[in-house]
Amino acid sequence: MNNEQDSLEKLLWINLPDNIDTDMGAFTLNPGIPLPVEPDENGDVDMEEITWEKVIAASLLVLANSPSHEHADYYRAFLTALRPGLAAELTEAYRERINEADWTHAEDIILALRGLEPASVEPRFAIAELYNKRAVYERKSGDKQIAESYEGAAEAAYNELLSGDSAPGDAWYEAGLFRYKRGDFLRAAETLETYLMNAPEGSRRADAERLVRYCRDEGQADTLYREAYAALNSGQIEDGCRMAREFRDNRPEGWPGWFLLGWALRLSEEWQEAREALEGARERGCLESDLYNELAICTRALKDYKASSAALEEALKRDPENIKILSNMAIIHLEKGDKKEAVRWLETALAMDPSDLISRQLLDDLTI
Repeated sequence: MNNEQDSLEKLLWINLPDNIDTDMGAFTLNPGIPLPVEPDENGDVDMEEITWEKVIAASLLVLANSPSHEHADYYRAFLTALRPGLAAELTEAYRERINEADWTHAEDIILALRGLEPASVEPRFAIAELYNKRAVYERKSGDKQIAESYEGAAEAAYNELLSGDSAPGDAWYEAGLFRYKRGDFLRAAETLETYLMNAPEGSRRADAERLVRYCRDEGQADTLYREAYAALNSGQIEDGCRMAREFRDNRPEGWPGWFLLGWALRLSEEWQEAREALEGARERGCLESDLYNELAICTRALKDYKASSAALEEALKRDPENIKILSNMAIIHLEKGDKKEAVRWLETALAMDPSDLISRQLLDDLTI
């Protein structure tokens, strides 16, 4: 989603001298095709300071932003000959940037890799995963609008990736998981069913089968459920609660309706009724970490700290790397007046994810 068109327009193009040695071994320079370079802060280029590294950087910028450039194939061949391991370098670099939550540079590198190897599936898969991770990060940070824009970008990237014949099985799995978490239950089921057609035995297959069962057999892909979920997710709490109750009443034997109603009532701050609905979901077989996290929020609001801690402990068993659960555990101890234990939980959360802004803010407030 970066826009580097301005940078591309600022590039300068240099012509090679006629007397240059064009033989680079595996590649022959064409003096008739100019090479790009980035100007200095004054918009100029000192020919004596031009290096191949600067030409490589500028050429990658061209390929990232204009992969169909008239000389794109020439630049690809030139870069591959000059730096045979460039694609591997870019792959390692973007993964490091993602691990550091350096989203902008990670995106720049992935786009450069896609421009360098346009037929490769990896950069197209990587850009979808990047937008997905960025959306999660922004939502945790509380910026819902930016999160939704990156979710839209991730959906578009997954669509592009899956429309080809060479999409790997893992792409179908990750796209299905993304759609499920986004509440697009019907498309999630369809995507995961495609994954399951050739999925090997293992934890991912089991996860996919479980989510398809939730969507198809338990009713999450039903129109009423999807409409209620969408309403709640967009802040239309009263309408979402009404539809959630209707779905629960229509399918009282399954847990999704009870969970959906519990979530709706929690958003309405009807803590006791929400707790009862969530307990109803648990009694009917729901053991998801989200259930226990919702239950913990309700019991905390009711000042039943023992039940709240127990619910979060169950959530952590199922999702031990969920930062939201760790920060909620800290909040419980804070409300109980146990500052030392709250700090410990927040430090644990930040050790797992140093970029988590909520845990960082809470910890800063406690240690000032």
